[in-house]
Amino acid sequence: MIVVLFDPRRPSLVPVEAIEHLGGEVQYTEEMPVAVPWSLPAARPVDTGDDAPVLLSSDPDHPAVTARLAAGARLISAPDTPRGGRLVDAVAMMDKLRTAGPWESEQTHDSLRRFLLEETYELLDAVGSGNADQLREELGDVLLQVLFHARIAEDASQHSFTIDDVAVTLMRKLGNRVPGVLAGQSISLEEQLAQWEERKAAEKPRNSVMDEVHTGQPSLALAQKVIQRAEKAGLPADLIPAEITEISVSGDIDAESSLRTAVLEFVDTVRGVEKAIAATRRGDSVPEEFDVAPLGEVTEQEWREHWPSAGSAVDGESAEPADGTAEDTDAAGDEAEDNGDKGDDEPAAASKGSGRGSKKRGGRR
Repeated sequence: MIVVLFDPRRPSLVPVEAIEHLGGEVQYTEEMPVAVPWSLPAARPVDTGDDAPVLLSSDPDHPAVTARLAAGARLISAPDTPRGGRLVDAVAMMDKLRTAGPWESEQTHDSLRRFLLEETYELLDAVGSGNADQLREELGDVLLQVLFHARIAEDASQHSFTIDDVAVTLMRKLGNRVPGVLAGQSISLEEQLAQWEERKAAEKPRNSVMDEVHTGQPSLALAQKVIQRAEKAGLPADLIPAEITEISVSGDIDAESSLRTAVLEFVDTVRGVEKAIAATRRGDSVPEEFDVAPLGEVTEQEWREHWPSAGSAVDGESAEPADGTAEDTDAAGDEAEDNGDKGDDEPAAASKGSGRGSKKRGGRR
């Protein structure tokens, strides 16, 4: 006699060893999906007639199963669930929630944004805590967000995709970025990192070193990312403004907004300088709209030659002050020169000059 145990989560998957025994008389226990016995030529419930040579079940504790195994029946069981098998169950559960849950069915990518952000911060806290139980729970919460967004995307009328598409995209990326590791080749850390960057650059050629810097992240993380990009591009450190490398916090200043403004201004400056360098390189031989050559490596000399000086525009032309500060300062200087015999009794020039300096720093922040 033979007992065939199916995976209770996937009862329609038949163990390979059992296939040759399913053509004759079989019995099945009541929890088995009817689709299984209906697809067999001679299947009947376990409580009818004499014992058949084969018993199908997904319940290892069923009385009929335990009795036959005790009597010496041969056991054929489904292979153990592979790693990641429970992810399939999680996908099915998310599908049920999306279709039957009143709250889940109304959510959108946008409505879930704050939850994704909160769960990410909670995961970071769990990583820092060293508590394995907390880490496991928070990873599950982040996984929920991934499953949720993928399920919402599946309902989209245009450009829809599924969780499987997400997984395929990830595997394709990893397969392209680290083929040596996945192929079992011996590779050093330095070689792997170099291979990753090389293939990433080939996948997504950048027109600017600041491309794909996501500005939605907190300003401190944004500043760090932007500085890393700038340093990697060979931008001299002294050209990076102090407003984004030296952060001060006080009760009367919105430090988050001030830093973000300074970082975004710096990003715009870098992009402008890159365009100026590209224009200089192509000269008059190629119209700008036909120039598809990547900028490539920028030398320190090029950065310095095209970097805007204080108060000037990226293209080298003088910037027109929005408040006329520079003009006022020059006028005040002329007036002071004409009235040099007045000494400290005429503070207008000094006052306006120091005001310009304060305005410049405040504007960059």
